[in-house]
Amino acid sequence: MMLAASAIDAWLEFVGRLHPALLHFPIALGIVAAIVELWCAVRRNPGPSSFALTAVWFAAIIAIATATSGWFNAEFEEKGLTINLFLHRWIGIASAGLLLVLAISGSMIRSRPKSTLSGAWRMTLLGTAGALGFTGHLGGSMVYGDGYITDALWSAIDQTEKSQRDSATSEARAQLGIVEPRQVQPDQAQPDQVQPDQVQPAAVATKAPVPVAGASAGVATIDFAKQIVPILQAHCYECHGNGKHKGGVHLDDWTMMTTERKGQWVVKPGDIAASLMIRNVELPLENDEAMPPDGDRVPANEIALLREWISQGAPGGPFASPGAVSERRWSIPERSLTPDEISRIHAATSALAQIGVIVVPIAQGSSNYEANASLASPRISDVQLRMFEPLAQFLVALNLAQGAITDAAGSVLEQFQSLRTLRLDHTLAGDQVAESLARIPGGLLQLESINFVATPLTDQGLRALARIKTLRKVYVWSSKTTPAGAEQFRLVRPEVQLIDGRE
Repeated sequence: MMLAASAIDAWLEFVGRLHPALLHFPIALGIVAAIVELWCAVRRNPGPSSFALTAVWFAAIIAIATATSGWFNAEFEEKGLTINLFLHRWIGIASAGLLLVLAISGSMIRSRPKSTLSGAWRMTLLGTAGALGFTGHLGGSMVYGDGYITDALWSAIDQTEKSQRDSATSEARAQLGIVEPRQVQPDQAQPDQVQPDQVQPAAVATKAPVPVAGASAGVATIDFAKQIVPILQAHCYECHGNGKHKGGVHLDDWTMMTTERKGQWVVKPGDIAASLMIRNVELPLENDEAMPPDGDRVPANEIALLREWISQGAPGGPFASPGAVSERRWSIPERSLTPDEISRIHAATSALAQIGVIVVPIAQGSSNYEANASLASPRISDVQLRMFEPLAQFLVALNLAQGAITDAAGSVLEQFQSLRTLRLDHTLAGDQVAESLARIPGGLLQLESINFVATPLTDQGLRALARIKTLRKVYVWSSKTTPAGAEQFRLVRPEVQLIDGRE
């Protein structure tokens, strides 16, 4: 009885699907066999050992099945031939062949106890074990993103080094004059202190829509969560979301996505031409940098939506979008706004819109706002910064990037004690701004993330930032800070992520 081509293809696809279940066995058996033989070599035992030879035979047989299933898996899953797949495929096939050669030659050597080939056999086995491990690493990178194993390794090494430096932390804190806060037990909390889990969001007053500067005439403001995130989930998150960040690109994190990194922007708010996302999705498929590299292309109507979103300033808010694992969300109490507060917000928002500043609630109906002044033209100055003062108690995110802001802005920024994120990148703000923020009494400032990229901030300003207890993330690459200053900051505040471009 002859099987139809479709039935044969179905069975071959099933064989391909066995690849993930088979691949761990030859890797584990080969590495264990190499370790056993290395121990035998140290003890000068004539080899190969019966255990290692048995493991190599099983590894060879299963490796051949694994390589075969992997070939069919790539074909039926329609994976494009990337460099990782090419190396994974052929190093895997070569390893399977080497294991079979080792199994046969090992049996022959073992039948001649006085053979002088044991050393060469063991060295070949060690090399094959290394190739198996590297093949597994390539497979992990294809599934989970580049650096899936190595990033965890460097993180483990980094954490080990930090733990070894704990003894120096107290001394560094003493040198900076930082006093350890007194630990308060839950049952010692003051009666008038409200615990975070006791805060109940109040009903928020209904507010009229806030005008947004930068949107194309007659085009509604793009909703990041409802219109942009689904596009990214459908076409991008396989490689750049849900914990997989190939090439260091985080498309599941609004802040990372809209922040310059080494002179390049994945998304540059207001500048479509400088946004790599648009460039790469519009490249022809045969181009090596085209995104996504395989599968369906991003439809023209969705690309148009992405372009419009960027032209509007890429609004969305500095929060982790669905799927992100690297950024914790804020926990900000909401409250009802009085008619006077609503009027004050609308007046300030309208005035700022005239100079190209975008002010929007962080969510529909929220009493908390974010402001983006990075697109203002001309660039916003220290004097114009005072236009934000009526919004001081409502702003939780303020983007002053690319502005003509200097250290004189510190006296104004001291009023913005509700801020969670502050971007001063590519401005002339530096040490004095850091000192001004650090002077705010403890318990008032809520700042969690501050960006001093490409600013004149020095180690002096970094020491001031170390005194801000609420900070969780500090960006200082391309600033005037030094490796020694960054090292001291990490000693004092190991829980804060310092991004200085030297990690």
